Amino acid sequence: MYAKINVDFFMTTHPFDRYSAYTDVSALKQASERPLRKCLRINTLKMKVGDFKQYAKDHSWNIEPVLWCTEGFFIDREDRSQPLGKDLLHLLGHTYMQEASSMLPVSLLDPQPGENILDMAAAPGSKSTQIAALMNNRGVLVSNDMKESRLQTLKSALNRLGVMNVIVTKKMGQWFGKHMTGRFDRVLLDAPCTGQGTARKDSSALKYCSIDSIGKNAKLQRELLEAAVHATKIGGRIVYSTCTLTPEENEDVVFSALNKFPGQLEIVDPSTITDWDCNQAIKDSYLGQESLESRITDHKTPMLRIWPQTYDSEGFFCAVLKKTAPTKEAEKYDLIKLKEEVLPKGRIKEICEFLEMRFGKSFKNKSEVLLQSNLRLWIATEDVFKFKLPCANSGIGLPFGKVLSKSPVMIDHDLATLRGSDISDSVIDLSEKQWKDLARGQDIDCDPDLLGNILLRYNRICVSRGRARDGRCKNHLPRWMVQILSG
Repeated sequence: MYAKINVDFFMTTHPFDRYSAYTDVSALKQASERPLRKCLRINTLKMKVGDFKQYAKDHSWNIEPVLWCTEGFFIDREDRSQPLGKDLLHLLGHTYMQEASSMLPVSLLDPQPGENILDMAAAPGSKSTQIAALMNNRGVLVSNDMKESRLQTLKSALNRLGVMNVIVTKKMGQWFGKHMTGRFDRVLLDAPCTGQGTARKDSSALKYCSIDSIGKNAKLQRELLEAAVHATKIGGRIVYSTCTLTPEENEDVVFSALNKFPGQLEIVDPSTITDWDCNQAIKDSYLGQESLESRITDHKTPMLRIWPQTYDSEGFFCAVLKKTAPTKEAEKYDLIKLKEEVLPKGRIKEICEFLEMRFGKSFKNKSEVLLQSNLRLWIATEDVFKFKLPCANSGIGLPFGKVLSKSPVMIDHDLATLRGSDISDSVIDLSEKQWKDLARGQDIDCDPDLLGNILLRYNRICVSRGRARDGRCKNHLPRWMVQILSG
C-alpha cells in the first residue's frame, strides 16, 4: 500500500502548503526564496583539508564546516569579484562545488577502501567523486548513468578530480538488480525525483510537481531501490536519497522496500553511523511518516528529512538500509571483455623509464595497470581491471596520456594535476606574470635548456603541461580552462 496523494493540494496557492501538518510552511517558503550559501568539498585525492584551510585563510575566506561532511565547507568572501567557479583549486579538481545536503548520502554510505561500490545514478558526478576520495582510489567504484550526454559530464568530473578506481557504465538502474545480484558491498541510489528541494537554486523546480510527476517518479524510485537491494551483498548497505520533499517519493518508497523484503532488509538508524547530531532531521521524518498509510507499524522508522530552513541548505531526504538475507538468486551471464587492452609489461617498463628519466617520477604505482585504446593510454587500479562486468564499459580509470611518434607518451593534463606537483625535473615554476599569460592562452618564455614535454607549476601546484623549445614554452592548458580563466 502506498501513500494517498491529496488531489486538493494541487489546487492550493503554493505547493508547500501541503506540508503545514509537519513543518513551518512560512519558514519553508522564506528559506526557499533565499539564495543558497556557497559550498564546496575538498577532494582529498589532491588536497588535504588542512592545506585548504590555510588557502582559505590566505585568501581571506570565512569558512564554516558542513555538519555531516568533514571535507565540506560553506564559503563566505568579502571580495567576490572572481566567481568561485574560476578559482584555481576548483578548476584543477582540488575542490568541488557541491551543495551541502548533497554531501550527506555519501557520508552515510561510508565507503571504505578496497570495497566494491555502485553509484546507480551517478551523473553529474558529485557523489561518485566523493565516494572515490573516501575510498582513496582503492577498490572498485562502478559509476552508472543511462544517458550519453550525462555520461560525458560524469566522466569529465571523474577525470578532473583524479579518480582512477572507477568503471563507468551506461545502463538503466534496474539492470543491476538482475545482472549483478549480490556484487556490491554498498550501493548509493540518489534517485531521479521531482526536485522540490532545489527551489533555492532553481525557481522553476516547483512548476512541474503534479499528481502525474510524483506518481511516475515514485514508481521508478521503487523499481530502482528494489534493484539496489538485489545488487547489494548480504550484510551490505544501501543509501536511498532524493532532493525532493514529497513523502510519496521519500519515506513511502522506503516503506515499500521494507514491506517487500521483510526479514531481508532492515532500516539503519543514521544516528548510529554519523558523528553529526541528526536527531532533528529524524524527528522531521517522523512527522512526514504520520501522513502515510504505508507505515509498516505505528512505530517510527528513523530516516532523515532535511528542510531548507533547518540547516540553511537545499531540501533533501536520506534513508540507510541493510541487507540481511538473500533477496534474489544470482543468475549466470557472459562476461564482456574490456574495450581497452592491457599494455605488455615491456611497453609499460619503457613508458615508466621514460617518465622517470624525464620527470624523476613514473606517475604509476605498483598496484595500477596501464591500458590502451587507439593512441590513448589509461591508468586504473588492479582491482578495477580484475572486476568483471556482464556489459561493455563506457569508461575506465583515468586518462594517462597520448602515444606520440617521437616519444613513448605525453602525459594527460588530469594525471599531471593529480601527481605532478612534487616532480623534480622538466618543470617550470611559474611567476605571476607567466601564469597570467598562460591563463590568457599565450605561450611564455622559458629556460633555453628545457626541451620537449614539461610540466607547469604555480604556487607549488601542478597546473598543466607545456612543450619547450628554443626558449619558448607552448601553452598546453586545456582549452576549456583557458576559456573560463580568460572569460
